[in-house]
Amino acid sequence: MAFRHLVIRNPAKLSTSQEQLIIKQEDSIKVPLEDIVTITLEDPAITLTNGLLSKCTEYHVELIICDRKRMPSGIVQPFHRHSRQRTVLEMQRDLSKPFKKRIWQKVVIKKLENQARCLELIHKGEEAQKVYSVSRSVESGDRTNREAYGAKIYFESLFGVGFQRRQDNVFNISLNYGYSIIRSLVARSLIRYGFTPTFGVFHDSQTNAFNLADDFMEVLRPFVDVVIALNVTGEMEWSPAIRKGLFQVLDIEAVWNEEKLSITHGVDQMVKSFVSACRQQDASILVLPELTNIAVHTYE
Repeated sequence: MAFRHLVIRNPAKLSTSQEQLIIKQEDSIKVPLEDIVTITLEDPAITLTNGLLSKCTEYHVELIICDRKRMPSGIVQPFHRHSRQRTVLEMQRDLSKPFKKRIWQKVVIKKLENQARCLELIHKGEEAQKVYSVSRSVESGDRTNREAYGAKIYFESLFGVGFQRRQDNVFNISLNYGYSIIRSLVARSLIRYGFTPTFGVFHDSQTNAFNLADDFMEVLRPFVDVVIALNVTGEMEWSPAIRKGLFQVLDIEAVWNEEKLSITHGVDQMVKSFVSACRQQDASILVLPELTNIAVHTYE
């Protein structure tokens, strides 16, 4: 089972030999391809072979490409390899509006509950109760937009009154970086299960190739938020140390239908449950993560 998330921050040459990734810098490092979930390429002076690209698609290793500011700007994924690609696409196409509204309602409720738990973890219990209250008023399809109402309370509680997501500061840079990592992980899992990410449940932008990934990453955003709230201050500068901390979000232990799994492996369970929910047209089957703490998951 793949579990490694690699970040290459300095110039390097990446290649492959005997089913292993070879990282050549001052020394050479070998990592079994079957152990890798993602490889993030931060430095502009990284080169890699076509043979490695081919092996990454074979092993479903997702390459995350960063821009000159070292922010994730794109991903490389394989053509669909699911054995019943057309069947899954037709299932997506035929999902009823009431079913999609129930799925979105469940996603928004869990997102708000996780946001409230995030506030509890940073010792803001009074504000957390306000967000919990908002979560209990979410209707099918979130018709009254409780998500946005809860977000205003939530972000101002996290980062101060007047905070806005469009501001250029270390908090927003960190949020964007962390969300990009989560988005890539969700997109990888959706493609592995045969979904076409363009077709979302709620998100439906015609210019967005990852609408469905954006739907399901919503419940995972608070895991990024709590790490930033506990480790980043307004006086800090955007740095490798912050980026390293954000990658550790993928190893946080969450509760998925009473089972404790890391974010990395739990996302697969979430998408797998969505397959079952779609087949049976039953939104209650969908398994979403519960934020309990920020402990790293350990494997027995």
